[in-house]
Order: sequence, then C-alpha cells, then structure tokens
Amino acid sequence: MQTTFDQYIQPRLASPGHQYWLFQIAGWSAMTMLSYFSLTLWYNPGQWTPAFHTILQSILGLLVSHPLRWIASAAWEKPLVSRILINVGAILGASLAWTFLRLITFQWLTAEIVNPKDYGGWLFASVIVFGSWIFCYHALKYYRQLMEQRELAIAAQRDVLEAKSLAQEESVKRLTAESLYREARLRMLKYQINPHFLFNALNSVTLLVRKGEADNAAQMLSRIADFLRVSLEHNDELEHTLAEEIDVLDLYLSIEKLRFGDRLQTEFSLTSEAERFIVPSFLLQPLFENAMKYAVGRSLKPTRITLEGRVENGWLELCIADTGPGIDFAKTGDDERSTGIGLRNVEQRLRSSYRDNFRFDLAPNHPHGLKINLAIKDDNPRAGASSKISKPVGMPVATDE
Repeated sequence: MQTTFDQYIQPRLASPGHQYWLFQIAGWSAMTMLSYFSLTLWYNPGQWTPAFHTILQSILGLLVSHPLRWIASAAWEKPLVSRILINVGAILGASLAWTFLRLITFQWLTAEIVNPKDYGGWLFASVIVFGSWIFCYHALKYYRQLMEQRELAIAAQRDVLEAKSLAQEESVKRLTAESLYREARLRMLKYQINPHFLFNALNSVTLLVRKGEADNAAQMLSRIADFLRVSLEHNDELEHTLAEEIDVLDLYLSIEKLRFGDRLQTEFSLTSEAERFIVPSFLLQPLFENAMKYAVGRSLKPTRITLEGRVENGWLELCIADTGPGIDFAKTGDDERSTGIGLRNVEQRLRSSYRDNFRFDLAPNHPHGLKINLAIKDDNPRAGASSKISKPVGMPVATDE
C-alpha cells in the first residue's frame, strides 16, 4: 500500500525543478542561520531590526540567485573557457546586485550610514556566497549527470548480459539441433552418390527390364527420381508433422519394396492425433534404414516392419518393430557398433530438441527381431498441417483412430 510520501512527495522530489527549489530554500535558510548566529547575534544581541535584515537579505539573495540558474544552464554546453567567463561574470553581477540591495535595506531599516570603506567587505562576502552557489550548482549537475550515466550503463550492461545469455542458450540449442539435423539430412543425401544404394536400385531396374516388366521398371525409376528430388529440394525445416515424416519415409520404402519384393512387408498403425504431432525432420528414416540393413538384408524370409503411433497424455508414443534376426546386445564387433550410429544420432537429436521430455530404448521383439520404443512430449504443442509430399502409389498407410 502506497503512503502519502510515496504517492505525492517522492515523485516531486525526483523532479529536477522541485529539487532545485528544495536546495535553494534549504541553502538560503542555512545562510540565514549562519549569518544570524555568527554576526547578528554577536554584534546586535536582542535587537529585532538586524535580525529582520538578516532574514530579508537571504530572501533577496534567493531572488538574485535565481537568474544564475538560467545563465549557468545556458553556458553548460559551451566550451570550457567561455563557460568560466560567463559564470565569473554572473557571479560578479549577482554579487554587486545583492551587495547594493543589502546596503540599501540595512540603511533603511537601521537608519545607519555604512562607511564606504566597508563596501569591499560586503562585496567580498557576496562574491563568496554566489561563487559557492555556482560551485554547488555545477557540482550537483555533474553528480546528477554521473548518476544518470551510471544507471544507463548498469541498465545497458544488464540488458546486454540478459540478451547475451538468452542468445547463447538459443544459439547452442539451435546450432546443436541444426547440426544433428544436417547430419541426418546428409545421411539421406548420400544415397545420391552411395554406390551400394544406386547399384542395388539400378540393378533391380535392370532385372525388371530383362523380365519384360517395363511398367514396373519405369515405376521404380520414377520412385528413385522422387526420392532424389525430395532429398535435394525438401526445405530446411527442422521439424514437421508426423504425417509429413511418413510421406518422406514412404519414398524410401517404396524403392526398397520394389527391390526386396515380398521379403519386405510394412504395416503402419497411426492415430490421426499422432499424425498431427510435430516431430524433428528425418526422425524415422535412420530407424527404418537400420531395420532395412540388419533385418531385411540379413534374412531370406519375409520380414515385417511395423510402426505404431499414438498420443497419450501429451506424449507421442512410437514403436518400430521388425521380425528380422535381431541384434545381439552382448556383441561389440565393428558391425554391431555400426548398427547403433544411426540410433545414437536419433537419441542425440531428441535430447537436443526435448531435453528430458523423451524416452528412447531398444528391446527384443518376440519371438525374434528388434523393437525400438520412442516417446516425446512437446511442452509447446502446435497444430500440424496436412502432408505436403505426395505419397508414391502402392504404399498405403494403415491408420487406427
């Protein structure tokens, strides 16, 4: 609750104009007390006329000193020499005027004639008083200016530190996310120059042509072109909807489906809410690439890869499972370690994007195969847009509401 001082007095004390009159009144009141106790009371004890003159000369001094404020303020921005000359002239002018008024009022009140030899003493005292006035004015102005600059410097430094801290935090997060994103994107782009991928894809086209399946060969070439186009032209967004992620994944799987034929079976079961969930770009491609290499590629039997997705209590829960030979977690050979590169990359991207709001683990898929359980929670959910990438023909996605 605001007090009267906080509501009325303190704002006025903060005003330069009010501060000026406060110092004026306080200074000349102090001048009155000093003159009375050092001169008037000493030389004219018990006399009211000299005491009244002491009060009157302070009032006159206040009035005479007031124009000094305008003069000193006008000279503030001028060169140092000019400022000194102007202020010295103002001191002499004010001293002469105050000395004259003091003498006139003293002789009028006391009916005494002041000896002309004493005029110098009266004038000297006036010069001391107004010289002190000008000194105090400049000292307070410099002090106020120093305090304002200091407050501005402190505020600017605080703003800079806060902005720097926020910028560094956001920069680290973004750079980490961008770095991991570009790494995943480069892993996708390498299919353009990856001899193994191109050899297998083109060899499959050759076999289709030799079998006289020109339509299937043309279809596979079209899907390879679509995949390469997406890898080159897909924008640099760091995240998109899960539905868009599935569309990118379908381009890759459509090629592998034609290459492996019935050996590759896929089944997707996603809720509509899961499809609208925002996920990092190229999140699933490394996981399916891992399954393609170590499940389908290592088995001559049909291998099924399933993807299930749903949203529970704000968490997107995904499960990618295959029926391949699985991974022996006890092995530490180079081949087994290479299996985890893509998986570790996905885990690092999730940690960068969601910090502690994610779960990522591998488990055996009974009776055989590998299962990857992934869950993420977005503290700032956004409405997802519809898919922007056309799905290749022949790759339907099963969804469960």
